[in-house]
Amino acid sequence: MGTKPQFGEKIFVGKKVSTEYSSLFKDLLGDKTVRPEDCFVFEQELFDAIPVPVFINDAEGNYLGANRALTDFLGVERERILSQGVYHFLIPALEEEYRRKDAELLAMGGRDSLEERVLARDGQERSVIFTKAAVHDRDGRILGLIVTLSDISELKKAQENLGEIELQKQAILDGFPGTVALLDCDLKVIWSNRAKNEGSIPSTDVKNLSCHQLLLGKKDACLDCAVRRSLMSGQIEFGLEEVESGQEGGDKNCFELVATPIKDVAGKVKSVVAISRDVTEKIKLEKQVRHSQKMEAIGSLAGGIAHDFNNVLTPIIGQAEIIRFRMRQRGQEDRELESSVGEILMAAKRAKGLVDQILTFSKSQEQKSVALYVHPIVKEVMSLIKVALPSTIQIRQELDINCGLVLIDPVQLHQVLMNLCTNSFHAMEGRVGILTVCLAKGEVDQDGQGWVVLSVADTGTGIEASVLPRIFEPYYTTKDKSRGTGMGLAMVHGIVSRYGGRVEVQSEVGAGTTINVYLPVATCVPGPVKNVVAVPAPVGGKEHILVVDDEEQVLDVVTNILQGLGYRVTSTTSSQEALLLIMVPESDFDLLITDLTMPLLSGVDLCEQIKKIRPDMPLILNTGYPEQITEDLLKRAGVEEYFLKPLTLQALAQVVRRALDWKKQGRSVVVTAV
Repeated sequence: MGTKPQFGEKIFVGKKVSTEYSSLFKDLLGDKTVRPEDCFVFEQELFDAIPVPVFINDAEGNYLGANRALTDFLGVERERILSQGVYHFLIPALEEEYRRKDAELLAMGGRDSLEERVLARDGQERSVIFTKAAVHDRDGRILGLIVTLSDISELKKAQENLGEIELQKQAILDGFPGTVALLDCDLKVIWSNRAKNEGSIPSTDVKNLSCHQLLLGKKDACLDCAVRRSLMSGQIEFGLEEVESGQEGGDKNCFELVATPIKDVAGKVKSVVAISRDVTEKIKLEKQVRHSQKMEAIGSLAGGIAHDFNNVLTPIIGQAEIIRFRMRQRGQEDRELESSVGEILMAAKRAKGLVDQILTFSKSQEQKSVALYVHPIVKEVMSLIKVALPSTIQIRQELDINCGLVLIDPVQLHQVLMNLCTNSFHAMEGRVGILTVCLAKGEVDQDGQGWVVLSVADTGTGIEASVLPRIFEPYYTTKDKSRGTGMGLAMVHGIVSRYGGRVEVQSEVGAGTTINVYLPVATCVPGPVKNVVAVPAPVGGKEHILVVDDEEQVLDVVTNILQGLGYRVTSTTSSQEALLLIMVPESDFDLLITDLTMPLLSGVDLCEQIKKIRPDMPLILNTGYPEQITEDLLKRAGVEEYFLKPLTLQALAQVVRRALDWKKQGRSVVVTAV
């Protein structure tokens, strides 16, 4: 046949294409209908029109030629490819391996396809798919290989990005604290994240589950829920579903549902995405917050009531003491009248104790701990709680008054004992029982720490062993919801722990409960126990006192007491008038007693103004709101001490005398009316 023509040349054999190459060109052009005798000139331009890189190797595996797409892909001219081979530029490290694979394909014939990373223009790596096909003549002889390169770099990058997005989506869904599911129109699960409900539904293939099983962990279908409404309305729907917990006596579990419909191009709902989240604890916390806010509001209300009640008690106590004081001054002995006055004072002081309890509940400010004996507080609490206990419950007290001092806030110790006694009362309610309160010295531990042991024991129903570990948990209670909040023992544990103590419980069902509170003995030197019964005779004087209070009954009582003690008294219900009286040059007032809450000009503002005029005048400030007394307010008013009311004759006499005696030192006193 002569010399083999080069690829791209015009090949003529009597105006016919050489039979040897006609089938090769026919395969390249994909024209199976062309007969060799009808093929004429094959031009390089026609080969260059193929948009993907293509090259041809002969039957010996030698490179014959390529189209422009390949030379552009490599950035190499045809002559260099022809001299060095196409694999030298595409995959130099695997050149020999690919030549061997071509030889195998040329020997066997057929087609082959494989993916590889190749070098493209400027040394860039690209992912391509080699598609190789053996080319035969009419007699079945293999003439060579035709190879196409399909650049799939962008496709691979898109697949990688899609994979990353899928992983990110899966991580988000798997990390979601709930269940996310795709449901069909029959509420059957198509797909779900990995979240599992903690209900009784077994962990099976989610595609076998229904909506209510997967999202709510319940066996029965819902009659109406956010998912059903979303399918019907075609809108996003929200809902809150309650499901029985499955535990006897247990609270219901709450699930928050969000359903979003998925529509086709015609707007018809084809499926729905549902999100379910267990919000049981969130609902409980919200209820606790609302309860706390309610208790805070009740506390504020109680404080206001206590203030007004103290204003009522002040004239009752004051007038009764005035009667008794004047009778004694005049030497009039009337045992019946003296007894009646004593009963009035006893009842009023009991009422004062009840008001103190209200204020203990309503106080929200931080209290200061002091070294104190426990037994006076125990006696006070027991005298108060005795009023609330039925006659079927007997009270016993076993108090060691020499057990030592403890460092604690007296108000909070009061709360501890009240809570323990209230719990004991509830445990014995409706039966005959004994409430025993003991105060004793505990054993010194290995660290040398001494302990004061306060015990409250009852003969009530007792506490079951399964319940004991949880009795100090906040909001945990076995009582009816109308009887308790579950905060009593939690408060006891918190207060005792705060002061370095501990609480121990011993209980037997049907036999009763004993709660022992251990408080560390204070390291300060114990002082003598104050006698709260014997009081010295009130001391009066002849000084001039200005009294200011917008409550006329309080004003009259204070005035009468002071006058009975020998003082000269000027009184007024107006703080502005009091300021004018002080400003008069010839005024000779030695002391001011004023209420804190006054119209137009408050007691603090009045004290500030007077300090500018008479910096040496001692001041006594009355208020019905102890929570308003702060260090800043005392400093602003120019006072240093405070005293609690309703004011008794003895207390008022002492504080007035002390304030007048301190006048030379430039000190002042604040009296706080509670």
